[in-house]
Amino acid sequence: MLAIAVPAARAEPGPAAFEPLTTVNDRELPELSGLAASRRWPGIYWAHNDSGDGPRLFAFNRRGQVIARVEVEGAEAVDWEDIALYERDGRSWLAVGDIGDNFAFRDRVTIYLMPEPELDASRVKPLRRLDFRYPDGPRDAEGLAVDAEGGSILVVEKGAPRVGFYRLPLDAGPGVQTAERLATLELPAPGKPLPAVPMSAPRARVSVTAMDLSRDGLRLAMISYRQLFCFDRKPGESWAETLARAPRLWPLPRKSGLEAMAIEADGRSVVVAPEGIPTPVLRARRILAP
Repeated sequence: MLAIAVPAARAEPGPAAFEPLTTVNDRELPELSGLAASRRWPGIYWAHNDSGDGPRLFAFNRRGQVIARVEVEGAEAVDWEDIALYERDGRSWLAVGDIGDNFAFRDRVTIYLMPEPELDASRVKPLRRLDFRYPDGPRDAEGLAVDAEGGSILVVEKGAPRVGFYRLPLDAGPGVQTAERLATLELPAPGKPLPAVPMSAPRARVSVTAMDLSRDGLRLAMISYRQLFCFDRKPGESWAETLARAPRLWPLPRKSGLEAMAIEADGRSVVVAPEGIPTPVLRARRILAP
């Protein structure tokens, strides 16, 4: 495990060019917490609620219409926090992270791996349920990504003076796994607090609320309530090497409770969304381009 104090982040010139993409106004999706951009169906996004809902996924389009509601068979939903889309063996898959733990009491958390559902599906059966614990005790996490080429699931801790970054084997066997702590990040905190943030948000420190990896595996993006970070990875580079360098960062729109983020299929554009009804979905085109 490496303890990494991230060098001073490289702020990009000017504010991030986030523009309204759509608004989701669906009573069954009041706390949008996880977001993934489909690659099979351009303009379709998979989402799920925060804690309090059952184990189900929603697909919505760029008009804000929910076009699919899919129950995940046999799954539990203690505190779903993020969803990641990845490709393997010529197929599209989703990983759903039941990894929230606001009060640090869970002795194990869960990630469900499943095929990306058809848009006319009402149910999907997970390929696998991966139960795991952290090597350093319970952690509250809201960021999940899958490095399919590297065979790894990546998880980032939500908020602490030093943020833990963890890895699990994508092909882990049965039983409860122990995640490997790859790095400890010290991400730069914004200068001024938001006028309103969720009660669960740690004060005066970075709260990582979502994470995603670009299709080519070279851009790892994270958001807090105020900022977008991007770690740029060189081909063949380890995650420890990547995370030892400063991320690029941009300020996010001043929306309270930004909990969801996804990189689109082009690997450069980013969409973000807060919780609440109606839910404004914002997009910055090609913001992650080098």
